Amino acid sequence: MTAFTKRLATATVAIPLVLAVFWAAERYQAEWAVALFLAAVGMVASWEYLDLVSRLGIPLPRELLLLAVPAFLLLLPPWNGQYALVLAWGVVYLIVIYSFFRRGPEEGFFASLAGIFGFLYIPVTLGFVYLLFKAGFAYVVHFLLIVWGYDSGAYFVGSQFGRHQLLPRISLAKTWEGTAGGLLLATVGAVFLPEFWHDLPRWLPHIVVLGGWVGSFVQLGDLFESLVKRAAGVKDAGHLFPGHGGMLDRIDGLLAAVPVYFFYMHYIVRLI
Repeated sequence: MTAFTKRLATATVAIPLVLAVFWAAERYQAEWAVALFLAAVGMVASWEYLDLVSRLGIPLPRELLLLAVPAFLLLLPPWNGQYALVLAWGVVYLIVIYSFFRRGPEEGFFASLAGIFGFLYIPVTLGFVYLLFKAGFAYVVHFLLIVWGYDSGAYFVGSQFGRHQLLPRISLAKTWEGTAGGLLLATVGAVFLPEFWHDLPRWLPHIVVLGGWVGSFVQLGDLFESLVKRAAGVKDAGHLFPGHGGMLDRIDGLLAAVPVYFFYMHYIVRLI
């Protein structure tokens, strides 16, 4: 089976399952199901992040993070997420306290940075996905269409027409042609929100900005994870998805883009 066939088969199964979780949770008002789903995603991604960081020689409190990440996401539905914020603050300080006991100040400093960033990078950004779900299933789909649009456009255009490498020191596979294809398809994905269809000329500038801005952050998230993987000396963060790598390989762009999408939709166009 070719790499393309594996990617296509995985996407064919995974995409409907992801959408089904959010649709069913809204249909039956089961917020806990979304929190549980995000907790599972966050825990797997955190496991992969911890492995990457350990390859760089940075020790982290593995048990603390693997417990705190799902706990934070599961605490989002009750009490409007207030307990989740308290937990996050406590975890940050526990990571700093852990760093005090490292062998030297340099090791402790990097352990603090990697631990705090990892907690912000995975569960806190996944919390924005929960906020999108609270705003409505349509916004979750809209955001995912932009992300998947960028990924698909960048992959197909880059693999077929890519000639000029984007940042070869970080990733040999990324090209300027693929980036252009990704931004184009991300903009196409941004069209598919029912609120936009009532007055498309009015919303068109926002559609273009959403496609370009959110798509750019998808690329930045992908490049960041490529940088970490190259530093750690691995090709993929994991092997969970055939043809796609691990969980982090699948959600790296999403993690970078979801706060940007939420900010734009909430503060600029004020739809959520």
